[in-house]
This record gives sequence, C-alpha cells and structure tokens, in this order.
Amino acid sequence: MPGTLDWRAIGDEAVELLRAYLAIDTTNPPGNEIAGARFLADVLTRGGIESRTAESAPGRANLVARVRGDSSLGGIVLHHHIDVVYADRRFWTVDPFGGELRDGFVYGRGAIDMKSTGILQLAAVLALKRAGARLKRDLIFLATADEEAGSAYGAQYVAATHPDWLAGAEYALSELAGIETDPHKRAPFASIIISEKTGLPLSLTARGRPGHGSMPWPDTAPHRLIRALGRLLAAERPPRVLPEVQEYFRALARVLPPEEGRGFDDLGASLRDPAFRTGFFAHRQHAAMVRTTFAINMLRASEKINVIPPEAVADIDCRMLAGDDPVEIRDWVTRVVDDEHVQVAFVREPKTPNLSPPDTEMYKALADTLARRAPGVVVAPEILVAFTDNWVFRRMGLAAYGWSPFILDEEEWRRVHGNDERISVDNVREGARAYTELLLTMAGA
Repeated sequence: MPGTLDWRAIGDEAVELLRAYLAIDTTNPPGNEIAGARFLADVLTRGGIESRTAESAPGRANLVARVRGDSSLGGIVLHHHIDVVYADRRFWTVDPFGGELRDGFVYGRGAIDMKSTGILQLAAVLALKRAGARLKRDLIFLATADEEAGSAYGAQYVAATHPDWLAGAEYALSELAGIETDPHKRAPFASIIISEKTGLPLSLTARGRPGHGSMPWPDTAPHRLIRALGRLLAAERPPRVLPEVQEYFRALARVLPPEEGRGFDDLGASLRDPAFRTGFFAHRQHAAMVRTTFAINMLRASEKINVIPPEAVADIDCRMLAGDDPVEIRDWVTRVVDDEHVQVAFVREPKTPNLSPPDTEMYKALADTLARRAPGVVVAPEILVAFTDNWVFRRMGLAAYGWSPFILDEEEWRRVHGNDERISVDNVREGARAYTELLLTMAGA
C-alpha cells in the first residue's frame, strides 16, 4: 500500500488545504464554525467521502465523516476543533486569517492550535480513501465547535445528542503534543497526552454592608475578599505525583543535562526537600503537573469608585489532577479562606478528570511513529495542564490521546494563542505522511 501513495502530492495538498482553512475566521466567540464545516464538507465530497453536519446553535456546526473498514476492530476517531481564539491584529505582522505562506511557514490563527492537526487527519483519510486501502477499523473524521470556550456547543453536544457518530469506536486522537527540539537537550523529547487537568471554576463571594467610599472600614466586602484571596495564595496544597507524571519526568531526565534532571527519578521524595521544591516550582508547567492550581483571573465589585458595594466576587480558574475530588477541593478552599462572610461555590458542574492508559496498541503505534519522525527521540506520557475535548470522549469509554508528529521548538510553542502563530511547511508535509502511516499501521487490513 505505501508504494501506491504519492507522498509529495499528499504533502502539497495538505499545505494548500491548511492555507485555505486558516483563511476562514472561526474566532470563538462567536465561533461561526459553520463556515469551517462547509469547507471541510466540500473537500470530503470531492474526495468521495460523505459527511454529516449538525448545528448545536445557529452557526455552531459540528461535522462527521466515516471511512468504513471491515469493523473487525474498533474504530479510530480523528477529531479536532474548528474554532480558534481571538487574534489581536495590532500585534501580528501578517493577516491572522490570511493563510500566508512566507519563508517556509504557513501563518494564521490555528496554525498549531489546531487546524493543522485537522488537516493532517483530513489529508490522511483522503489519501487512504483514494488509494482504496483495505481497513480493519472505521476511520471517523470529526470536527467540532466551541473547544476554546468549554465545548458545550461541540464535543459535549456531540456526546449528548449524536453518540451514534462514534458508534464502534475504540480510540480517539486529537491535540496537543509534539516533538520538542532544544539545543541543550541530549536528544529530541516527545510526549503523548494521556490525560488533562480539568477545570474546576470556583467563585469566592464576600458580602458586607454597603456605604460611601469616603468612609471605609476594615470589613467591607472588597476588603474581606482581598484578605481571603491572600490566604488562599499563601496556602499550599501538598504535591501529588501520579505514576504517569513520574514516568514523564524520568524520561525527561534522560534528555536533560545531568545537573538539570537530578532528583527527577524519584520526584515524590525529591519534592520533600525544600530547596529542590523551590527550584522545581519555579518552572510553571512542572509545578502545575504535580498539584492543584488556583489562578485568580477575574474580580468584580462596585460599579462606581465612590460606592462601597455589598458584594465582591473573585472567579478562580482551578485545575485538578486525575483523582482529585472537586468537593474536597472546595471544602479545603473554604477552610483556608476562614471567613463566614466569604462563600466558596462551584461556577458550574465539576468535571472529574480521566486518564487513558499508556500501554495500549495505539499508544505504542503513536510512539513508534514519533521515533520514525525523529530518530533517537525519547517519548513520555504526559498529563496536559490545559484542557482538550479528549476528556469528553474518554468519558464515553474511548482511549483518547493527544498526539502530533510536529517537530517544534520553544519559539513555535510560544506562538500558540499568541502573535504570528505559524507551522512550517515541512511539518505539514511530513506530518501528513506520518498520520497516514500511523493509520495504515493501526487500521490497515
């Protein structure tokens, strides 16, 4: 089968499809994912693949297409989100929705997160369909809305109202891992996402008597809130090293200079050392991988500067590890705040974290594909500190992984949700080949 595939043509098509896809503005809010879904549907139709589209609300479209195998094994869901985050044009050197090709890179909002992955999946499905590949698994191409704002109109809508779209599936693949290159590392380092820290939005609401701003007193609602937040920030929940996190850091130590990886082989024990803990927690991502985090991102109080309000509110972005208990966290915050006039509450129904095992046939195939893409690479399972739609599909019983064959340096990663987001043409070309070869390995009959 690989001999019948024209890798150059597949790569060329992937680059042009990505440029066209990036030119469609699907900023969320408002989303307008219907425009992206129509583009994908047209490409699939021209490739001889039927698709279905469902809107969860006007303009909030989700799309599915299935290339059928003999169903002797469970299907593979290839999913990505159509929506992207806001791009402030003042700080971009190119049109964020221009799909510009410049100096070997394709620029645009979504170039990494995550229209590029969607195009790799699309290119692979089209290539296998055209080649008449015999499959033992169904390939389910799924494009969803609203991931950047919580997935209510996207993955969660699909799970609740169209579970038949995923019928017979065993695995799901989506964002957002890759191969990292760093001159001071001893080898390339790659990760496969097996879980995500899930959000537990909390609100702290302080209440007190209102009054005139010219005559403040210590226990106004804003003052109570500020003191409560100070106590929360000063408190420290004990770190918790999940076995999969330990494996990640053990692998990371293999590529770091010896002095930088010292203590990573037994992270739980090392974190009991104050000096090690201070240095480790100075790395924001590493710190977030071993503990519940609290980010105070939104504050609300009076609408006028000279009015002391009866209520002041802080919205907190809390992120939990797999195994965390939302109720226990809320009660812990309540004890730390230690003020009967400050209420701690869930903003919405808690999402319990979930995890896919790193010992499945799919995980091994993903790791082997990365090894072909970057010889000598060290691969580790990772618990992502952000959130993806894989959480939804794990809850439906699928083994879901975040994965990509992109080779990226720190500069490229910084552009995600930032300015001048881009992906190299080489990554798109080679990524399309890697995805196609992966699907042949896992689904080829």
